[in-house]
Amino acid sequence: MSKRRFDTIVIGELNIDLVLWDVPMPENEKEKLAKDMRFAMGSSSAITAHNLSMIGSQVGFIGKAGKDNFGDFMIQQLQKGGVDTSGIIQNSNLKTGATIVLANPPKKALLTYMGAMTELTINDMDWDYLSQTKHLHLGCYYLQTGMIDSVPALFTKAKKLGLTTSLDTNWDPSEKWKTDIYEALRVTDIFFPNDEEAIHIAHEGSLEDAIRKLSEMVKVLVVKAGKNGAILSTEGKRLISSGFQVKMVETTGAGDSFNAGFLHAYLNGKNWEECLNFGNACGALAVTDLGGTGAFKDKKTVARKLNIILNA
Repeated sequence: MSKRRFDTIVIGELNIDLVLWDVPMPENEKEKLAKDMRFAMGSSSAITAHNLSMIGSQVGFIGKAGKDNFGDFMIQQLQKGGVDTSGIIQNSNLKTGATIVLANPPKKALLTYMGAMTELTINDMDWDYLSQTKHLHLGCYYLQTGMIDSVPALFTKAKKLGLTTSLDTNWDPSEKWKTDIYEALRVTDIFFPNDEEAIHIAHEGSLEDAIRKLSEMVKVLVVKAGKNGAILSTEGKRLISSGFQVKMVETTGAGDSFNAGFLHAYLNGKNWEECLNFGNACGALAVTDLGGTGAFKDKKTVARKLNIILNA
């Protein structure tokens, strides 16, 4: 492949996170107290892009946001992380989305207003911009309501441009788990569901059956299993990589950080075992601080901490 400007371009949603830590579930007409709070850059796709940049990849981003304080904040945070934001469209008629994260480690509950993210469509794609990358990653598939029907066409055209592709879904808020996604998977090189999502997407009763079914559709299936690591299935082969033991603070962005680590290793020619290992290390680093990017603020510190995790 000829020299390209970016290693990865991420297409996805933009929304802020308000993370409330160690908080009881709300009840009508009652006030509950949180132990801690963090206002942070949210959205699965943006976290993947930011953390991918902070571990050394050249990253661009395509998305849609409101021309408002939240939208400005998201773009500024991506830029601080070294992400190229020239592919982001701001519109004064739209509102940037927001997610309230109720974090009670190891679990969390999310409440999201989607806002501008639903307005991004394939017609917003700048193909000259996309032709400047090696790899295309689409995040938060089920929240990209303006893009869902076009993902097969998007990935097919990307592959004609010589790009490899990857997809993450996150949870389906409708919980319908429509099988339309199967068409997209057939033009996806790497699919990144977590274990629960894989079972629902495959409409199977067990993770083993889900892996078997999804592996028939996608070139490389990578199932994230939290602290238990990850499972990779490709060409009839199976690899299992254990997670790393770290002091957990909060789990927001762990899976997105795994994606970043895996893709960084993949695009640097590492083998599948090395990709899984580095993905797990980045996921482990993510949970050591509040917010999805809290542990990925300084490249030298990130490199040092990842080295400690990998060699522990």
